[in-house]
Amino acid sequence: MRYSASLLAAGLTLSLFSEASSAASLNTLSERLAYDLKVGGLHVADFLAEFDENETGYRTTLTMETRGMARWFQDFRAEVKGDGTYVIETGQGPTPVPRQFDRAWAAEQISSSLTIAYDPGTGLARPLERTFNPQTGEDIALDDLDWNRGRKAPLPVPDDMRVGVFDPMAAFVAARGQIVHHREKEFRIPIYDGRRRYDLVGRVEAPRLFWIGGEDVELVPVLAGIEPVFGFDRERTETMQDSGGKILFSPDDRFIPVQIILEGRAFTSVMNLTADCRVDTETCAQIAEAGAAAAE
Repeated sequence: MRYSASLLAAGLTLSLFSEASSAASLNTLSERLAYDLKVGGLHVADFLAEFDENETGYRTTLTMETRGMARWFQDFRAEVKGDGTYVIETGQGPTPVPRQFDRAWAAEQISSSLTIAYDPGTGLARPLERTFNPQTGEDIALDDLDWNRGRKAPLPVPDDMRVGVFDPMAAFVAARGQIVHHREKEFRIPIYDGRRRYDLVGRVEAPRLFWIGGEDVELVPVLAGIEPVFGFDRERTETMQDSGGKILFSPDDRFIPVQIILEGRAFTSVMNLTADCRVDTETCAQIAEAGAAAAE
């Protein structure tokens, strides 16, 4: 589920980093987009994607809340943040330099936090992760989690494989650079998520019509997948190889995702754009308020 979420996040964050001039300088950009997630036709979660960018750097936040029947089984909330600066090279466009990545999720009896800080001198990504009981504050060993029992913990990713890599949010800033500034039709981005190394790979296809919301809509498909590099056992490797995503972007200058489809061994999930917060402020405010209430 964690890597499935990475593919879903790819569609959201890649879109937020896709509107830019091919000139060397960056314009101020601010986006707020709301999405719902359906599995088997059931509404199971809401997402709110936020991004701010200017010449000094970028900052982005992705929040998720369970909804409907999914909340009956597990009241779950997750938040992912990333920020960094840019290096602008003549003729190359801006390249993201991640500074910090934070991921936190919380359920009724278990919570987890992860921070990846980047050494400003070497660029080495250093993780700090904690899993704990939110009611008592006591730490929980990873081996004690139900979904980890019987599995071997992955070996720590070597230092030399944690240099020159991007966290899951910064990775899509880099992908934007390859698509927008280099006009690449294919991209490969090295990612370190705090435990494992993998590559985000993708291919941009020509615009075509898709049947969405009862009508034909012209959209730009981007096919994306994850290729394991280090820290995956055979089962997880096979799962990644059998999973893939299709992100359908609007063909206008904003290039935002209208629909994200994730196909895996066990399920197919679909994420749909429900609100552009520039216009529909009420929907986005409701999602943000629900998240704030859950955090309290």
